[in-house]
Amino acid sequence: MLKKNNKNIVSEFRRDLVSGDWILISSLRNTRPHFLGKKEKVKKKALIKNCPFEDPQKSGNADPVLQYFKPSSKDWFVQVIPNKYPLLLKNKLRASFDLEGVHQRIDAIGFHEIVITRDHKKNLEKMSPAEITMVLRAYQERYKNMEKSEYIDYILIFHNKGELAGATIEHPHSQIVALPITPPDISSSISGAGDFFKKYKKCIHCTILDREIKEKKRVVFKNKHFITINPYASRVPYETRIFPLKHSSDFEETSDEELTYLAKSLKDALMRISKALKNPDYNFFIHTASAKVKDVPYYHWHIEILPRTYKWAGLELGTGIEVVTIPPEKAAEHLRSVL
Repeated sequence: MLKKNNKNIVSEFRRDLVSGDWILISSLRNTRPHFLGKKEKVKKKALIKNCPFEDPQKSGNADPVLQYFKPSSKDWFVQVIPNKYPLLLKNKLRASFDLEGVHQRIDAIGFHEIVITRDHKKNLEKMSPAEITMVLRAYQERYKNMEKSEYIDYILIFHNKGELAGATIEHPHSQIVALPITPPDISSSISGAGDFFKKYKKCIHCTILDREIKEKKRVVFKNKHFITINPYASRVPYETRIFPLKHSSDFEETSDEELTYLAKSLKDALMRISKALKNPDYNFFIHTASAKVKDVPYYHWHIEILPRTYKWAGLELGTGIEVVTIPPEKAAEHLRSVL
């Protein structure tokens, strides 16, 4: 157990002996405030006035570790700050691994940062491709900085929009979390891709994309460098994924030209989802290879967008099997038609 300010604070990963999954226990998050509120009771002006991201440093946040400015502007457009209420604790030492009887734990050492954009009312789908490119470049720059740390195994970049997606602050922002472990979902995905590669000497994602391009049923959008699809085994209605057309395992190695096309693809996908589903809450995250390994021949980085139009019930919670009420072929057809 780690100590901070002479108080015992639980911030550790604990392993489920049966599934092998790592679970994060973090009491650091208990003190964070909620700035969404019930919209019918809280006026928009009050939300903006009291928003901790409207003027981050005035609200007591740390100085930015990265800022980008628009051309000919003195005001920041993208600002990256350490999370005031982090899931993880920063430490220069390698996270310790312990056995507690039959149990296993690792100190939750890592980084947790917030990527904030300036306009309180301007979500990503309302931004220009040039503005989204700046956000993506901030993701990329901070990723490259974090991966230098010897105790970091995996870095997740994600964005929550709306209360159903877990956002506690309305102001548009993304998060970057650098972990000392590879999360279960990523680990199983990488392992499955590796098994396919051993058997067929091909990247499974490239194989799937070749098939999707030929069939066209689940393709939503395609440009010079990226393709947007609704995956064959979607986990939620209108799940949408964006893949680079050319094989690449590492998001952080995306070129400047490719970033501009990625920005166009991301804006297009979010606009289509917003119009088709009447501005839903959503999560998106970037799945990339381990921070410790480059140029993996069997893993293909991508963005996954999950609209939050559903709630888990007994079957989902009891079995881990998601129930999707709209086939991805129908979802793709709908998304293609709205723009």
